[in-house]
Amino acid sequence: MIETSEVFEAIRRGYNEFEAASNTEILDYFSAIDGESVAGHASHIKGILFEQEYVDLLAARGVEAQVFEATNHPVTDIAIMDGDNIVQEIQLKATDSSSYISATIEENLDVAIVATSEVAAGFDDDTVTDSGIDDAALEQAVSEAVLDEAVNPMSPLSVIGWMFGLPF
Repeated sequence: MIETSEVFEAIRRGYNEFEAASNTEILDYFSAIDGESVAGHASHIKGILFEQEYVDLLAARGVEAQVFEATNHPVTDIAIMDGDNIVQEIQLKATDSSSYISATIEENLDVAIVATSEVAAGFDDDTVTDSGIDDAALEQAVSEAVLDEAVNPMSPLSVIGWMFGLPF
């Protein structure tokens, strides 16, 4: 289970203006955003959360990995390390869209891709590795972190709950 604190950590990493913000300050910001922007923010947060969760999962398996400092690092998202040396860079995809991943594969043939479990299951070959993390779990974590702590349950962020089928 992904903890609410991890979602807020992802938000702080993904939005420079929130580096030192409290959870309440973050929720206040998102409760005031345009409803049409919510899906994009949710996707951004989910992607960063996925990076963090996968690096933690690798660490639990004894693999040293790190996210890149910039969340918009070109082509790849994490680095597999051997001490101070990068031995492999990997692109992560927190999506349930196999067509999105197929397009990514065509654009970057030499880059290893790790995806959420639901979409990775749709690839028969070794082109996409299953992260062991469900896209639905990431979506639920982002939604619940916002919905459980939101002061106004009808804020634009409640749209996230509606999109993912969570009760209000």
